[in-house]
Amino acid sequence: MVGTALFILPWMIHYLGLFFLTLAVPLAYESVRRKIHKRVLYVNASSQNKSNTNLDYTTLKFWMQAKAMGSKLIVGFAEENDDDDSNNKKTDMGKIFNACACSCVDEVIAEAPAKLDLMFLEKQKIDFVVSTAVETQFVTDEVVNAGRCLTIGEDGVVRLFKLKDATKKD
Repeated sequence: MVGTALFILPWMIHYLGLFFLTLAVPLAYESVRRKIHKRVLYVNASSQNKSNTNLDYTTLKFWMQAKAMGSKLIVGFAEENDDDDSNNKKTDMGKIFNACACSCVDEVIAEAPAKLDLMFLEKQKIDFVVSTAVETQFVTDEVVNAGRCLTIGEDGVVRLFKLKDATKKD
């Protein structure tokens, strides 16, 4: 602020203000660097639209909201234990290719585990798991207790998901 104030004054004081502004550049850079955190977010695509074979606007909107919260979005397709016929595999590959074509998706994991644990999150370097309010059953309790599960409500507000305590007293 002193540099800016001296820079707008006339005569030789102008150069003194320019000198102070030049000294402030590394401080400003370090301040911005400390504020920016790279966050990797994970979304489970298998539980969102089991009945639909195509991506719809709600899924894309959800993915865009999740991508806006971090710097990288990973979409995972959980392994299904159903019959492995060729038509089922064909639709799964179609879903995977559609997810790869989406501009907000940075990476797709084709055979993600059905229930995510902390070891998988650490291995893939995932910071947070994002889900809707009704579909948090694909993470283990240790992920929830670690504070790494976020939910996006119908109102569009992101909240940290917490387990309901069964021993709650009135």
